[in-house]
Amino acid sequence: MKIINKKKFIIRILELLVIIATIVITPLAINYANQLRGYEAVGGEYLIPMLGLVIILIIETIYQESEAKKNEH
Repeated sequence: MKIINKKKFIIRILELLVIIATIVITPLAINYANQLRGYEAVGGEYLIPMLGLVIILIIETIYQESEAKKNEH
């Protein structure tokens, strides 16, 4: 496999790492919060996947803007 666009490849790897980290951290945070409270409840720890999505959207927006500026010149 030949990488044609190295910058885009790095962006995709970063997004994949964010997804993996979100998948790993969410259940850990839920278990920790339930142990800390002493009972099961729904709290802010369930919003961690949304935070991961926001991070991915920010990374993608930065990439698209840099490509737009590169194509401008």
